[in-house]
Amino acid sequence: EGEGEGEGEGEGEGEGEAGIDITDGTVVLVRATIDNFVGKAIVNTAYNGWFSNDTLNALRLKTCLVHQVLGALTFPGATYNGTATVAGLQGLYPADATTYTCRSMEAAHAGLKIPTAANSALVADVLAAMDEEEVPGAPDDPATVQGKIVAALGPQFGAIIDETQDASESNTPYNFLGAAVNGSGKDALLFVLNGADCDAATAGVQPCFVGRVLADPLLTGSFTGAVARDGGARLVSCLQRQLSGVAEGPDAYANANFIVEAAIEEIGQCKNMVAAHLDLGISDAEFEALDIHAATAMTLALGSPVAGKAKDIIDVVVGALTSPAMCADIVEQGATEAAACAQFDPANDPDQP
Repeated sequence: EGEGEGEGEGEGEGEGEAGIDITDGTVVLVRATIDNFVGKAIVNTAYNGWFSNDTLNALRLKTCLVHQVLGALTFPGATYNGTATVAGLQGLYPADATTYTCRSMEAAHAGLKIPTAANSALVADVLAAMDEEEVPGAPDDPATVQGKIVAALGPQFGAIIDETQDASESNTPYNFLGAAVNGSGKDALLFVLNGADCDAATAGVQPCFVGRVLADPLLTGSFTGAVARDGGARLVSCLQRQLSGVAEGPDAYANANFIVEAAIEEIGQCKNMVAAHLDLGISDAEFEALDIHAATAMTLALGSPVAGKAKDIIDVVVGALTSPAMCADIVEQGATEAAACAQFDPANDPDQP
């Protein structure tokens, strides 16, 4: 909606500040800075979950960010509402094969439920990128290029944040987990999974779901192939995406952006549960062991005793992973499968860590 709003809003000098003349060198510098920042965003688990789906168009993202920064430099104090807002600014770009229509910050981030901590990590990467690309000045000096960028983008970054996600009584399970382990939701889920390198000798005090599974004689044979292929990287990435979906996080299970989730690319998108476990011969006893390991890992990650919302989240996450429907997709018991999986109905399931 911001792209088509007239040229009267956002074109002037804002609150009386003077813009700077945009030269070819400025365009090159801003493009380099945005490239640097996006490179950081790809690997920063503090917030890259929101960049991790295949719906993200990386070229559009870069072009729109460059446009936003150039607009901030040309018209300080202006509100960025998309490429049509600042007349003539598109002409500053070298010819691109594709013309992108950008959205306002509010529209681009609506409904994403991003907490302040994730946005703060993003801003830190923007500042680091400016320093590394030697953008003139300092972020706290409004007379410099860095200062003008920060002054213009600061209020707009505020449009990214959903303040309801900063309060434990109203945030999503994903963001609750992030706050509980002093990181992001993605960091928390990776902490629960802990990769394939968990030390089995100390598994008793670590969340270490994957390590626990691999150390369990009942289960190890079903997962060693996945770990042998790439050290478990794909397994962990897909499990994280699955848990994120259950916990209302941003990752869509079967729609990974391979730029962010490189471990998934070689084989392709994460498989559905039936395909992923086909011919593994997993029994209901093995599935029950997975149930217990998942509950134990979540409990250890959140600390003990677990009560209130933390317990509710464990019940929701573990319950989704160990439901009769999930069991039916994973367990191969032939004619007895339905009866075997019925025990995992929440009303019947006694399994607790």
